[in-house]
Amino acid sequence: MSDRGKKIETEEPADDREVPSEAPPVDPAELTAMRARAEGAERKLRDIQETFLAARAELEATRVRVERDATRKAEAKFGELVANLLECADDLDRAIEHGRQIPAASPVVSGVAIARDRFLGALTKAGLERIDPVGQPYDPNVAEAIGVVPVSDPGEHDVVVSVERAGFKLGSRILRPARVHVGRLLS
Repeated sequence: MSDRGKKIETEEPADDREVPSEAPPVDPAELTAMRARAEGAERKLRDIQETFLAARAELEATRVRVERDATRKAEAKFGELVANLLECADDLDRAIEHGRQIPAASPVVSGVAIARDRFLGALTKAGLERIDPVGQPYDPNVAEAIGVVPVSDPGEHDVVVSVERAGFKLGSRILRPARVHVGRLLS
């Protein structure tokens, strides 16, 4: 081999990386401008984060409100349906009452009574409750007074003495107030 070949082998390969001796001097005005841009970017990021969190909270509140409104509407529609069905139960009650006056209709009346009881039982399973205010102080929130009955006992004054038509509630909502007669103390 020639000397030249040996020379290449003995020389160390050149390193392409430059070793920084010192950081180049930074202009203070440029440094201030960089800091201002960085602070501005951080403020913008915080604003975006706050906007995102506010939008997320508003979306959650909207979801809750929509669910609540849907539940209320469903309960109202169900209440309307049950109130209409109660009118059917009243018709069955009237049929039973009139049928009892006809001895030959006894088997039919028994069948209608069973059907009415099953019908009301199904409504009870759905949450319907009968309002029975007899013997309790008159409460206009659950009963509608359609008449007064003279009473001699002071304990029966302003007390429901009879029910003309049953009242019903669904949960805490009065679907139909009871129609009642209220005791009035004789003077």
